[in-house]
Amino acid sequence: MSDFFADILPQLPKVLTRQDIAIHFGTLISPRYLANLDSEKKGPRRSRIGRKVVYLREDFIAWLEARMTLQPTG
Repeated sequence: MSDFFADILPQLPKVLTRQDIAIHFGTLISPRYLANLDSEKKGPRRSRIGRKVVYLREDFIAWLEARMTLQPTG
């Protein structure tokens, strides 16, 4: 896990809703985008609590880290 994600991990709740992710990541990842990815089975591993879709913090960060690509500088 990169330092970037290691720094973010303790700041997030252990269980995240789509709305929690929007709060913490702003317009980078919207609830609608996550719902679309979930319907295509391309999103992070998810669970349900009642009617709410939730993501375990570690699963979400692992998914996000796998999608991140670094661009060369200079």
